[in-house]
Amino acid sequence: MIYLLTAIAAMTLIMLALKFFNVKGIYIPQVVMVNYALAFVIAVINGRDVLSAANIDAVFRSSWWYLAPIAGLLYFGSMDIMAVSTRKAGVAITTMASRTSVILPILWACLFLGERITIWEIVGTLLVLLAFALIIYRPQRNAAVTTESRREKAAAVIMPLLVFLSVGFIAVCMKTSQHLIKTSGEYATDYPLFEMLLFGAAVIGAATYYGIREGRKAFRPQWRSIIGGLCLGTFNYFVTLGLMNGLKYFSSSTFYGVYNISVVILTTLVGVAVFREKLDGLKIAGLAVAVASIVILGFLGNSL
Repeated sequence: MIYLLTAIAAMTLIMLALKFFNVKGIYIPQVVMVNYALAFVIAVINGRDVLSAANIDAVFRSSWWYLAPIAGLLYFGSMDIMAVSTRKAGVAITTMASRTSVILPILWACLFLGERITIWEIVGTLLVLLAFALIIYRPQRNAAVTTESRREKAAAVIMPLLVFLSVGFIAVCMKTSQHLIKTSGEYATDYPLFEMLLFGAAVIGAATYYGIREGRKAFRPQWRSIIGGLCLGTFNYFVTLGLMNGLKYFSSSTFYGVYNISVVILTTLVGVAVFREKLDGLKIAGLAVAVASIVILGFLGNSL
């Protein structure tokens, strides 16, 4: 349970931090690079005891090693996309899109990893999707349609969709890696090395991409961005820690259902209290359905 709570708290802090960075105009590229550099350093420090030529050689002969750098590149890409989506579509819709991706690892685990899904887990997953739909939906208002407004509307749809796909594929890679390590590897040695590969790939991907796109500006120190990146890197590390270890004790549908919808509830409530966001009737109904889905996935999911 502690790993599930750790993942929930850390992901909630990530979503709120991205909103805060946008509000304060903090330079996102440097935040993202520092974030993954710190996560990589933490992973190396925590895994220093398993760093040896024999272990590293064994990793590259394992069935899961290539999933770590893929997940790392997706980690970096999704963070950049979420930052843009938060600006274009808002933090609520971006959070919904990232959490709706729960359906991808659940389906993947059922179809390809041999996990059994119960009737209650199906009901809970459907309630999760209904809750997301209620919270995301915004009635169309009459307004003059211009080229600029069409572009803004397109961006408000495309960016959350990209968030959905990138976060969902990360979850698929994480679940597959966890499954392979659990069935054919050893957590004590494989998981720390997985973390190092994942965050190492994220650092290289971020530095390369922003170096090309932003030039020297990306590497010119800005203290607010560095502090923001240190905070985000800490949160990211604990999300990964919670996901990889929490999946050892829960089924995919139960873990991702409770994890994702809890992040939605916490982010929404903090948004109301701190950022003065308003909840309409549909959002309140969505939160009520979300609570029901948590009860079903958390307490009934494995009962049938």
